This record gives sequence, structure tokens and C-alpha cells, in this order.
Amino acid sequence: MPTIGYYSMTNGQGLASQVNEITNNGDIAVNVTVPNAAQLASLDALYVVNPSNSGFGAEYLSNLGNISAAVNNGMKLIIFDRTVTNANIILPGGSTITPVRDFASGTDINVAAGAPTAFTNGANGVITDATFDGGNFSNHGYVELSSLPPGSTALLTTSDPTHIVAFTYPVGSGNVFYSTIPLDFYTGSSNAAITPAEILTLFGNTLDVICFARGTLIQTATGLRCVEQLVVGDQIAVMGGGTQPIRWIGSTKVSGAELRQTPALRPIRITAGALGNGLPSRDLSVSRQHRILVSSKIAARMFGTSEVLVSAIKLIALPGIYVDDSVEEVEYFHILFDNHEIIWAENTTCESLFTGPQALQSVPPAARAELFTLFPELQSLDYAARSAALIPSGKSQRKLVGRHLKNNKMLVGQHLRPTIARQDEQTVAVESAP
Repeated sequence: MPTIGYYSMTNGQGLASQVNEITNNGDIAVNVTVPNAAQLASLDALYVVNPSNSGFGAEYLSNLGNISAAVNNGMKLIIFDRTVTNANIILPGGSTITPVRDFASGTDINVAAGAPTAFTNGANGVITDATFDGGNFSNHGYVELSSLPPGSTALLTTSDPTHIVAFTYPVGSGNVFYSTIPLDFYTGSSNAAITPAEILTLFGNTLDVICFARGTLIQTATGLRCVEQLVVGDQIAVMGGGTQPIRWIGSTKVSGAELRQTPALRPIRITAGALGNGLPSRDLSVSRQHRILVSSKIAARMFGTSEVLVSAIKLIALPGIYVDDSVEEVEYFHILFDNHEIIWAENTTCESLFTGPQALQSVPPAARAELFTLFPELQSLDYAARSAALIPSGKSQRKLVGRHLKNNKMLVGQHLRPTIARQDEQTVAVESAP
């Protein structure tokens, strides 16, 4: 159960009206009295409101270094701001944004083009172009679309689609959400324009969307879940139909020092839409050897099957896919089923942990021993792991990617969807076989 701190810039501590949206989502609410390193250390997310129309809290600003460090280490930062002007100074990794305090479209909020389904039609409700209209005011301005930080996902706009009312972006191992909606004005009240139910939908869906710190959203039988929240027994959507229970899940943390010493441990970032057909729906970060399912006519001509698994490191020749040198640390998650499976990550099909001998070397020794206890056959000399799809040789993978690049063809020619009401999967730290 995630722990979410709540804090008001003007009050120097949390507002009682902030608690409901946290606990309604099933999370633990903690009143943050000073956003220093000690109080931030135990938080999965920090929910901040700025009720001031003229500036930012001195205490918040003096602790911005601590907040930035916590975000880089995996915390999620959620800010609803009334001031807007100079908001770039309060956002970790957001110094380049151009915020504009403006009320010309202050009663109109629309869903941004390309906003993820987890936000617009998530487990907590539906958000449409009309959901937050008619407030006094619904927003206090916007951020210019062209100024958003790298990897940003626009969520809400004014009537002008280039004027962003809410967006989210990755910072290190964490994530930041910023909005010009004066949410503190509407929380704890019964306003006809932005109702308590709509606030719960906004906050709950926002938490789902920004779950990118240690992993992206996974679609389970009960809805979207963050990878770090998954446990053994959770049912996950698999290619071929239906779900499969997780048999084992573990993770490997890689520190900044380890990343500097061994750059090969840095993740591969696949930016939103880089694979084609709008996929992934948000930036997806995986380990270098984690395999993505390529589905194309080129693959069919080369291998006799249109669906093949390709290591992420082989994809960096393509636009929008690169080794991410910006992260200060990373945590790779390993999810194992009874069989090798294809699952969904940011609406993109990729593999679960493959139990081939090379893949198992990526799992820490203690975890590997646990796996051998659960699956003693993995130690058998005649054990042969079976993959969920064809895995071409490294040379063939490079040739496949080269042909897609030369012919300007998408790696994902069709959007494969789960056959149940769910779609997503493993994440920023999804790990798999080399």
C-alpha cells in the first residue's frame, strides 16, 4: 500500500481536505510538516497544493534540493498550483518550461491529444473534455506545449491544444506531475463544476499514470497496477488470451556509482510512439537485454513469422530509442510465470523473465537460489527454456531493425491488445533474458 505525503505551500503542512483523495484510493496519507529529507524518505509520493495566487512557499523552496533528490530516487511529486507564473522554479527537471498565468480559457479544460487511457478511462473513472469545465476558475493558466521537459506526457489542455493544463514527465527514477488546476479550492467542498467524485477520479488516475518511478503500469485482472505493487499470485494479462498468475517477482537496484562504473547497466528508453502505432503509449524504460515483441511484415518475410522478440539494445538505431544517461539509479523488476509469456508494458508487448541460463545470471545470487528452490528443474543439465516467441540471433535482430529503418516501417504493424479489460505491463525496470 503506497504511502503518500500531503503538503500545502502556504500552510507549511498538509491540509485536512487533501486526505480524502489519498485514502479513497486505498493509500496511506501522511501529513508532511517540513518537506525535508527525513520526512520524504518514507514516501512513495508527495502531493502538494499551492493555494497562493502570488508566489510559492518559502519552506518548499528552501527544501527543493531535498525534494529533487527524493524524486530522482523514485518518489513521485504531484503539484496543483494557483500561481503558475515562474512555476519552472518549483519543478525538479522543469527549468525549461514556459508557464503562463492566464484566465482567457479559465473555465475550459480538454483532454490532451494522446493522453494515455489510464488517465482518461482509468480504474477511478472517466475524464472527458467536459469533466472539469465551468469552474471559477477551472485552471489558472497553462504551460506552453513546446517547452515541456523531455519525455513529457500532456494530459489536459485549455481550448488551445498547445496550452497544457496538466502534464507528467520522468526525472531520474521518479516522476513529476504538474497542473494549473486550483485543486485546493475544490477539495473538501461540494462544487457543481468540479465535484468530489471528479476530484477522486483526477487524483486516482493521476497516480496510475505517473507510476513510472520503478516501473510502468501493469494490467492485472483487477485493474492497472504499478510493478512494485505486484505480488506472487497476481493475475497478469498474457498474449494468447486470459491471464496467468505471477509465480515469482524480484528486483535489482543499480546505484549511481554502479551505473558510472558499468554503463552497460543503464536502461534503454523507448519514447512514446517510437515503435509505431502510438506505442509505447508513454516512455518505456527497460534493461538492455529485455526483449520487445516486433510485429511486422518485414519480420514475416525474414523469419516466416510476423512476431519476433528483439533485445532493446538492438533498437537504439531507431529514432526515439536510446541509452538513458540521465538516470541516477534504476531498479529492474523480474516477473516470472510458469512459462515464458508476452505481456503488456505501456500498451507495448514485451517478455516476462526468460529462464535461460544467461538470463538467470541477471538475477542476484540470493534471488537465483530462491528460484532454484521454487523451480528445481532450472538446474537440470537437460533443461531447455522455451520462449513465448521466436528469438532471432543478435545478427538477425540487427538486420531486422536495419530493414525497418531503411524502409521507414513501424516495428509494430498492428496494436495487439489483451483479450480482457486490461492493457499494460512490466516496466521501467522490467528485466529479461539476454
